[in-house]
Order: sequence, then C-alpha cells, then structure tokens
Amino acid sequence: MLHFLPLPRKADLNAPFPVAPFLSTVSFSTALYLSLLALPRVGILVAMFSGVPLVLAQLQFPTQLLGTGAMVTSGGLIFLLGSLLHNPIPGLQVLIYVGWCGLPALLTAEFLRRQVRVLPMVFATSFQILFFLGGVGFFLYMKTHGQIWTGIAQSIHGAVDVVMNTAIKNSHSTLSPADQARLISLEPLIYRTFLDLLPGLFASLALLTAITLWATSVGLLENRQISPGQPGIDRWVLPDHLVFALIASMALLLVPSFEMRVLGTNLLMVFGVLYVGQGTGVLLSYVRKRKLGGWFWLVSGIFILIQPMFLMILGLVGVIDIWADFRELRGKPTGGNGSGEKGRYVEKKMDDLSDGDGSHRDSFRTFSLCELIRGSRLLGAFRGSASLRGEIRPA
Repeated sequence: MLHFLPLPRKADLNAPFPVAPFLSTVSFSTALYLSLLALPRVGILVAMFSGVPLVLAQLQFPTQLLGTGAMVTSGGLIFLLGSLLHNPIPGLQVLIYVGWCGLPALLTAEFLRRQVRVLPMVFATSFQILFFLGGVGFFLYMKTHGQIWTGIAQSIHGAVDVVMNTAIKNSHSTLSPADQARLISLEPLIYRTFLDLLPGLFASLALLTAITLWATSVGLLENRQISPGQPGIDRWVLPDHLVFALIASMALLLVPSFEMRVLGTNLLMVFGVLYVGQGTGVLLSYVRKRKLGGWFWLVSGIFILIQPMFLMILGLVGVIDIWADFRELRGKPTGGNGSGEKGRYVEKKMDDLSDGDGSHRDSFRTFSLCELIRGSRLLGAFRGSASLRGEIRPA
C-alpha cells in the first residue's frame, strides 16, 4: 500500500528516493489497467482507477516527480505484458494508458495542488483525454490512409450482427420469418446510430474518468486525515442552472429528426455523467452519515460492474437532489456564485473555521446556523466568523 504522508510544503532535494511507494504505485496502476485487456467489458470501469495511484504519488512526492516516473514505468510494463499476451498492437495500449490514465492523473494532481475548482478541473482533464486520444486516432488514420477506421467499422458491424442474431435466437417467443427479416433490416440503422453516438460515448467516458480521478484521490486523502484543500464529492454541488442543459438535450429527443435525436442523445450522455457524479456524492454522504463499512462499497462496486445501468439510477438521484437537497448544502440563492461548490467566499469561511485537521463539516454546520439566526448570509458570515474563531480551539 502507499504510505500516506502530509503534503510537503518545501522541496527537500537531499531526501532519499521513495522506492516502496514507487513500486506500489507502478504495480497498482499497471494491474488496474491490465484488467482492460483481460476483461474488456468490466475492465473499462476498473481501468479508470489506474490513474489514482499516480495522483497520490505525485502529490506526496512532487520533488522526485514520483507520479511521472511511475507512469513511464507502468507504460513500459504494459508494453511488455501486452507483447507477452499477444496483443496485436501493444504500443497502442501504451498510448491509451498515457492519454486516458497517466496524463490526466498528473493534471489532476497539479490541479489539486493549486486548489482549482472542481468543475473547471473536471472539464480540463476530460478535454485533455479527448485531445490526446483524438490526436492519436487522427495520426493513425492518416498513417494508415483510413484503413484503421475501416477495420474498426467492420468490427462494429460484426458486433452488431452478432448481437442481432443472438437476440433472435434467445427470443422468448418464436419469431416468424417475416419478423426476423424485419429485425435484420434494422441492422444498418443500428450500425449507423452506434457510429453517430461514438462522440457522446467518448466524451462521457472522459468526464467519468476525470470525476473518478478527482473524487477517489480526494476521498483517500481525507481518510488519512490529509486535507486536500477542497471539498470532496460528498459535498460537491453542480450549478442549478445546468439542469436546463439536461432538459434541452432531452427535448431534442422529441424532435422528429434523426440528426437532432442523435445530437440530443450525445448531449444527454455528457450531462448525465455530471449528474451521476452528483448522485454518487449523495450516496457517499448517506454512507458516511450511516457509517456503513467497506462491505457496502464492495457490494455496490460488484453491482455496477455487473450492470452499469445502475449509473442511471445515480444520475436520477443527482437530478432529484436539485430540488430535494438530500445533503442540505444549498442555502439561499444569494449564497452561491454558480460555480457548483458554494463559492470561494464560503470555502474561505470554512477554512477560517477549520479546527486544523482538515475537517470542515461541523464548522460549516455552525456557519449555516449563524446565517439563519441573523437573517442575512453576508452579514451573518462576517459577524459569525469573529465569534466562532474564539470558540473553536484545536484539540
């Protein structure tokens, strides 16, 4: 396991190289990513976590650039093991690892160090994933004169054909030859629709990876009593007006046009992932309040790996949270600045009221009480901070 240490304030050039954290980072990151090669359907959700060890290593040992060195070493191991497993293009697997897991992890670590707001950090990290992998795809397309896309299209067409034949064979009722012919005639439409939905699938995967890297890293740091300098996913709130973009994307599905419906579906997948993150925050807040053990996360992870449709339930919970406010984080409309994290002013007040161990929950609850008593958020904040600073003492 990684040795969690307080984030260093000053660089120590004479410090010995942390061999044990380096080896554990390389082994964990490589093993998580190789699940994508062993079990592609389940491994794609497991491989998203392969950048988390790199984030923690880069944060704890920035002078030695431990996360960067671990990323390079893991890439070499992936190339070697991919060759031993007779992967057709092991070099491509290395590029996918670097662009999907490695570089986003280093970018997330730098954003956490600079205490960048969550929503800009998530968008920037996901854009980096799309830009890097899109550049790799464009380079391979030009290098192979379009043959790589032809091969991918043929593979997708073959997969659609297998799915259609399997659905016909496993049908509960016997289909007549006319019904079978009608289903087979839909195969070109399904193939075209899947190709048109690829941009939304890749964008939602990039967003989900960025949220996973940030939320898991912050959660692990908080469990070791290390303050990451920003709220975790259990206190993450999206801007309320973002729901109108989600509603607009759903409205496009009602337009009697194939192109508009495809556009609406792509946008719905992208905005839906954001509300999956908010729904996960609601679930995590409930789990911490009820003090459920690690078995809960084990069972939940197995359910999500077996049936990823459970992510839709989390997304629905995230949307309902706009009105239900399950975590009671939303105050009056004047309290936020539309950033989705209660504004820098509130974050600063939480830092002032902190008791020194990175715990802001009790302070935030007391701060909200002062606002309700005084009737004005701004006036209550200035008056409450002066009185509360004298009441809260380090343990």
